[in-house]
Amino acid sequence: MTLALAVDHDDLVVEVPEHPPVRLPLVGPDRVSTLLFFGYPGRGRTRYGLAVLDESGLVMMEAPGSRSRGEVEAFARDNGLEFEVRSFATGEEARVALARRSPGWHVVTWRMPPAALPRLRVPGVRSLRPPVGSPRIWWREQLLYGLMWLVLVYGIAFATLLIVNMTGSGGDVTRGMGPLGVAALALATVSVAGAVVMIGVGRRRTRNRITDDRVVRRHGKPHCRLVVVHGRLLLETERKTREIDASRLLLYSAEPGMTGLIVGDGLFHLPGRWDPEEVGRFAVRNGLDLQTRTLSRGEYLDLTARVKDAVP
Repeated sequence: MTLALAVDHDDLVVEVPEHPPVRLPLVGPDRVSTLLFFGYPGRGRTRYGLAVLDESGLVMMEAPGSRSRGEVEAFARDNGLEFEVRSFATGEEARVALARRSPGWHVVTWRMPPAALPRLRVPGVRSLRPPVGSPRIWWREQLLYGLMWLVLVYGIAFATLLIVNMTGSGGDVTRGMGPLGVAALALATVSVAGAVVMIGVGRRRTRNRITDDRVVRRHGKPHCRLVVVHGRLLLETERKTREIDASRLLLYSAEPGMTGLIVGDGLFHLPGRWDPEEVGRFAVRNGLDLQTRTLSRGEYLDLTARVKDAVP
């Protein structure tokens, strides 16, 4: 990602192509203090980025991509800012640090951003084992679909045999089989129509379940949402879907602009704006414990530093 830094009066101006310039204050509370040049291990290579931190070490802006360390260090020195280089041991450690947002946080997206949210991808091995949470309903659905396909295959096979007998030269074999052949064709037609209807109803029910308090979204960018499918709690981002074994949600607010959601006992930190009513309905509908807290700056720093992973 191409990025340009400049100072205009009392603001640090960050310019990115196809993105409005970001202006960050250099004076007053929650002002720019440090330019953080960071790296962390990715798939097959080290990933780099640049973050702008306030005086508490909270992230005001983060831009992924490699850039000249010497130029960034010289810019910081010339404008009275601190410069820090940090190499994170894991991607989780990097995400935890970058998710600690400042009240003046700004998002900078990629030049060619991916789709807002891809189709739901359920992780894990797709087997016939019933998922945790609703085995009775799951087995009932599998039995229904199995019977439906058996009827369909039987109807098609029976109709095929009747047509072969009726068109063959068996003479006595085909005598009186006409009405049965018509009945078999009718059965096959009804089976096909029933299969189409059942598949349509199943997809509609799935969509309704997902939109009916089984999904809650983070407002703004980057996109992130929690989804419950067959009793499984899934965390879906732009590039990945993960299953989470958690039964608790903590909806917090510290200062204006410092809000977010903690999933489980510190499993995931999802900073950003979450609608309290939507989160409340989601928790009640899916049997999750929800706690709402207002944190001090110290409590916020301590809580967000102890999580295991995050979605910045």
